[in-house]
Amino acid sequence: MPLGPDKTVCATELREAMRAYLDTLDPPAGSNVDKPEVRPNFDALGQGVYKILTADAETVSDTAADSPYWTYVTALRNEVEQLRAFAAGVRAAFTSWDPANPATNAALRTAITGLAVPGSTPAAPTTQKGRLR
Repeated sequence: MPLGPDKTVCATELREAMRAYLDTLDPPAGSNVDKPEVRPNFDALGQGVYKILTADAETVSDTAADSPYWTYVTALRNEVEQLRAFAAGVRAAFTSWDPANPATNAALRTAITGLAVPGSTPAAPTTQKGRLR
């Protein structure tokens, strides 16, 4: 369940947890959480929990928590390094080429076609996990 844009989900979850607890008493008293004078208390608690989760907590992701995401980041880094090597190879090929000397045309062609072209970009994960601390 998503957290939502405000305290509503947190207040509802707190209210329902208290209802479940109060219904274990004899006599059950879970309906007390529906009283109008009680609602502001759960809203205030919900606001506090929502603030802890959205403003005060730090979101952390690491390979243990989200291996697919970090595998993707590593694959992107590898692709960037391959692109850098490719660019350096193109630069070196053209630096060695002398447009005034037709004999260097074949060397340029060989140098360019001999470069390793990076593979396709990996598909991005559709979700990211992580944890709060």
